[in-house]
Amino acid sequence: MFIILLTLLLGAHGMTNTITSEKLHQLAEHKPFAYNLGIKIIPAKTADAQVTICCHGYGHNNQIVQAVYSAHVLPTHLVGFNFPDYNITQAVDHAQSAFGTINELLPLLYILKRCVSDFGLSTINLYGFSAGGGAVVNALATLNQSTHDAALATIGITPTIKKQIIKAVEHGIVILDCPLKSISEIIELRGKSTAFNILDARYTQNNMQPINAINQLNGLKLNILLHFQNPDEILSNRDDQLFAQRLQKVNQGTTTVVIGNDGGHNKYHASLWDRYKKLTTPTKN
Repeated sequence: MFIILLTLLLGAHGMTNTITSEKLHQLAEHKPFAYNLGIKIIPAKTADAQVTICCHGYGHNNQIVQAVYSAHVLPTHLVGFNFPDYNITQAVDHAQSAFGTINELLPLLYILKRCVSDFGLSTINLYGFSAGGGAVVNALATLNQSTHDAALATIGITPTIKKQIIKAVEHGIVILDCPLKSISEIIELRGKSTAFNILDARYTQNNMQPINAINQLNGLKLNILLHFQNPDEILSNRDDQLFAQRLQKVNQGTTTVVIGNDGGHNKYHASLWDRYKKLTTPTKN
């Protein structure tokens, strides 16, 4: 068991681990993408608080922050946004979608860059649900390698800033809530389709099947809270154990695994939030 120290500071000049909601709203002032990024912020109870960036799942949108807020557990400002293919449906031409590419990840990486480099935050928390959890894994893998440095440069992320973002995430907590593990796992559960076949090939081609991208997290010291629902009627549970084992092996920080039975993939996951409260409650001497 680990205890997340929500008051950690980097100690570097100009860095802080808290921010006011008024300052945070500056995230919505810039429009670097040709679609509705849809920054949505739910302020914390205290004016100066940490930040949790919330990543929504397939077919959903920035309202993920409302779902996270409804748990009434995280004592942080909540930031939601839209991935490029928010509100997507199976009827959409997935050959034109961003899933499984660097373009899917750039909005999240841009927000991370703004928070860490522009606002000077030394601590960032991440929450990723379903496909958003897979995107979190892929985004961290992208920051921990050089493959996509040219694309990162287009949103102002230099090698130095990559390191700053990684350090800030290492000081926070990464919550992976029923994360996407691979498209092949879903195909085995739900059968083949044109959309799934396109996504499976693209994730594989770009080495962004999250269960494999885990290997690119090597050397990181993350505080990970990994949650699965059993049964998970949307993603399957085929690779839960393998996903957890790979994370525990590669992550040099702490990886806490929670298996819940709260009604399924899209239900309120009380088991996750109960464990979060236990992990973040200071022990008494």
